Amino acid sequence: MKRKSLNLPTFLFLSILIGFLPLLGCAAGPAFTKIEKIPEDAGLVYIYRPGSAFGAAVSYDVKANGIPVTRLTPGGYYPHFAKPGETEFSAKTESTSSITLDVKAGQTYYVKGTVGVGILVGRPHLVLVPAEIGEKEIVKCKLCGGK
Repeated sequence: MKRKSLNLPTFLFLSILIGFLPLLGCAAGPAFTKIEKIPEDAGLVYIYRPGSAFGAAVSYDVKANGIPVTRLTPGGYYPHFAKPGETEFSAKTESTSSITLDVKAGQTYYVKGTVGVGILVGRPHLVLVPAEIGEKEIVKCKLCGGK
């Protein structure tokens, strides 16, 4: 029996698909778990990104005061304990988005990451959302690793 070979367009499509598979997946960690106890000398900042088909191939590092915290992927979240005071959270692809929070000890904050249209790659966007919105959206997310 003669063996059938792949034509060039099919081969290229499969090669690209296999190369992008690691980027397309959502966060693979455990499902969201609410942290009940916040250390006395810190505030809790949940950094999260709801899952979406738009921008699914884009992930980006989130930094707190210039120090890497986590790589944010679609459907991922990360709990970050920040010292009280001003903390700047930033993310960068071809552009930079940043938000500054005045963190209070014992308080919980929700920073939502999204992706907007870019020229070469999606642009990150970070925004502080009210707890009632963040609590509803984050439950569908899975834990991302810390840096």
